[in-house]
Amino acid sequence: MEVVLVVLRPKGNLAGQDYRHRLYEVLLLDSKTPPIDNARPGKYLPMFPTESMEEEMREQVLTEVLKITGGIKGERAVQVSWNRTALPPSHRESLSRFSLFCVPLSSQDKLNKRFVEQAHNSPVFWSLDYIMDVLHNNTVHFPSPTRTLLMHLENWLRDKHNKGLIESLFWSRAEYRIHLAVHNPIFIPSRLPTEGSTASLSPEIQFTANEAQAKMLAIEKCDIVVMNPLFGSGLPYNPKVNKAAINLAWPNKPIYSDIPLTPTNSVEPRWKDKYPLHASAAEGDVHHVQSLLNHGQHHSKKDSIAWAPIHYAAWYGSADVVEVLLDAGCSPNLTNSELLTPLHFAAKKGFPDVAEQLVQADAIDLNLRDKDGKRAIDICTSAPGRNFKHQQVANIIQGAQVRPNLTIEVQLMDKSSRHLRLVSGMQTTVQDINQQMLNEFRLPMKYCDIFTIWICSKSLELQLKAEHKLMEELSKWYSRTVEMLTEADPREEKPVFKWRRNAKVSVETERQITHPRALELLFHEAYHNYINGLYPCKDQDAIVFATHLFCIRFPGNASSMRRSFLTNANNLKELIPVSVMRNSNKGAAYWAGKIMKEYANSIQGKNLTPQVLKRWFLNGCQNLTVYGSAFFTGTYLPLKDKTGNIPCHVGVNDVGVHIINIQTKQMLHSYKYTEVNWELLMEQSILNIHLVHPGKNSTSSKSSSRSMTRIRTRQAGVIDHLMRQLQELNKRLLYI
Repeated sequence: MEVVLVVLRPKGNLAGQDYRHRLYEVLLLDSKTPPIDNARPGKYLPMFPTESMEEEMREQVLTEVLKITGGIKGERAVQVSWNRTALPPSHRESLSRFSLFCVPLSSQDKLNKRFVEQAHNSPVFWSLDYIMDVLHNNTVHFPSPTRTLLMHLENWLRDKHNKGLIESLFWSRAEYRIHLAVHNPIFIPSRLPTEGSTASLSPEIQFTANEAQAKMLAIEKCDIVVMNPLFGSGLPYNPKVNKAAINLAWPNKPIYSDIPLTPTNSVEPRWKDKYPLHASAAEGDVHHVQSLLNHGQHHSKKDSIAWAPIHYAAWYGSADVVEVLLDAGCSPNLTNSELLTPLHFAAKKGFPDVAEQLVQADAIDLNLRDKDGKRAIDICTSAPGRNFKHQQVANIIQGAQVRPNLTIEVQLMDKSSRHLRLVSGMQTTVQDINQQMLNEFRLPMKYCDIFTIWICSKSLELQLKAEHKLMEELSKWYSRTVEMLTEADPREEKPVFKWRRNAKVSVETERQITHPRALELLFHEAYHNYINGLYPCKDQDAIVFATHLFCIRFPGNASSMRRSFLTNANNLKELIPVSVMRNSNKGAAYWAGKIMKEYANSIQGKNLTPQVLKRWFLNGCQNLTVYGSAFFTGTYLPLKDKTGNIPCHVGVNDVGVHIINIQTKQMLHSYKYTEVNWELLMEQSILNIHLVHPGKNSTSSKSSSRSMTRIRTRQAGVIDHLMRQLQELNKRLLYI
């Protein structure tokens, strides 16, 4: 008979919570050496053989748990039975030799990191939501019995949780729970004779009982009584009450609302509750770190002693956590109050894996000095208890010092950035950097056509081609590019590289994207364009968008605090473009009311994650005609019967060309490719757009004697080139 163990750990308090996979963690072992050739490593539930199930299994099970966890002592073992007749026929025979036991642990029970590193099959607690995900998508190999038993465990847990029985599973056993027992001193123990009157009892017992009863009657009026713990012990004691708080209103019922309350001292939250990301980094819990980052915890926040999460990860030797924090945008050069960096910690503790992760970061400064003037390489040679691992760290740092260190900064639309190495020096191309960015976000190669590098300044944004060399583009930016394509002062046009959506990608292609990191990038770019007024839309669309953004900012049900956020006009600017509020001429109260109404009608009561809401926002933006445009600047030249030239944005996408007033952010014209043809007057920097087939959605005036729009811009040649490329894309989409 094989006994299969489910070592179960709750993630926090379960009281009052609906069942969720993420509330539990299950211990799994890694199969690092597959038993047969070409077998891929997997994960499995621990198990051990037993000769008989008739013996007391608790001690056997708990002994095995102690062995595989390296020191965690469980308190109870609960056998989980299943209805074998409900299992598929293919599993019924194979599972007949397995017995499933659940060993519940406290959330405070942690694995010893050193034991895990040395164990042959590393025991790790995995969140049940991760386990169920990989069970369904087959990204992790599970042996057949483990797969089936995990599915059954999930059903069993759900049933116990929904019935309100799960909390008792994690209670300490009775003998551990009773630390203090308070007994009624006049209670007559059952081991004494109780027939007849108490006269048959010894005088000592009678006296003690009578004395205790008299005391209880005397202090019955007291609200609080602290008894002498020596009472009834046979030791000398003072029979008087130690402390009593008398209710002066007794026996009349007091008016409690008139009684002033003494303020209680607030309990200072525990360090790990106040800094959960720091605590998880210290524990090396890479999955919890990633989850906290995904839910908005800042990767570089410092605690009360000026340590950031990456300091704890480096101090405790968790290279995986260091990698996750660096990927999230954390700087490898963060210092604490003693000017120590994570690399100083890796050098002091002798952690070569951590040092390797840190020196690979492009922004790493290997020569930073602590308050004593020491670099990380200096600490390697003087660390207490120096061994071969300290020498390994020193070798890694020395190797990084002779490595070419040419880097560039690439900004993202969420205002974060990445520092990337110029792998080919001055000859590094857009394609090289694009590949690095895909690796940074762990995106597959098929996304190389979705995102690309742009070079941007205050008045100019240009999408670069794959073969363009970045340093070459920088060198000619001030002297050639800015002067040719803008009328701005080149000194005010500082260039930056940005990783953004490829303007030559159709919305239909974009709708096929499912990767969460890619969707997150697209969301931030859509939000940037929307909030800056580059996506003109109706008021009702703005209300829907604002409601989604509001719920992303405040997950869960709305409250008075959130309503107060909406009534602040400055806060509304984060949800609704300033141009929309200005053009509508309606106050903050109007928009707050509309958002709360939309919230009540379409979102309240639904369990929506921020990821789902971001996808809804993105889908809404994709329905706008102007979505996905590359934007240029120019001047709109009205017809002769109108006066005044209007500064404008020219948006070009796979649908057509869109003219937006820069000041009011209102749409002046929006043309589909099927409605227009155009001509480029290069010498005059003018683009003439002729309306030849008016569509029902065209915003141009049909009463005009000349159905032509004139745009003067030095970027006319770039606009013309892009329009021709996207017109061909539009024709292919229409043909399909």
